[in-house]
Amino acid sequence: MEQTYVAERSISPANGAERWVVADTRTYDLHAEACAFLAGLRSKGRSPNTERVYAGRLALYLNYCAQHRIEWSCPGFMALSGLQQWLVTTPLPARSRRTPDTPRHRSQGTANAVMTAVTDFLRFGALHG
Repeated sequence: MEQTYVAERSISPANGAERWVVADTRTYDLHAEACAFLAGLRSKGRSPNTERVYAGRLALYLNYCAQHRIEWSCPGFMALSGLQQWLVTTPLPARSRRTPDTPRHRSQGTANAVMTAVTDFLRFGALHG
């Protein structure tokens, strides 16, 4: 899958604070809504690891939407169901240059964790317009 969005760690030049953002790889623009959601996690006192993991999961969701021409802000039930299936059936990229004997897949539990992040993000978007 083409990586249109990536999760990146950013460091504030003013005070050195670390934050996670979701950026567009083509334009280097930040995805405003995803970054607002991550800022909301920070303001709730969530762990920096939670912010890091959610940033990656949001980037994965946004990439899936871009690849399948789904409007990320208002996916239908079938689009979310398709995402769930895609998460467990699509092989993961190899960890090294060596070709693996059997492809790796996400577990159902990992797919559920991604879906939790996505639904939290969509709920945040619905609450804040």
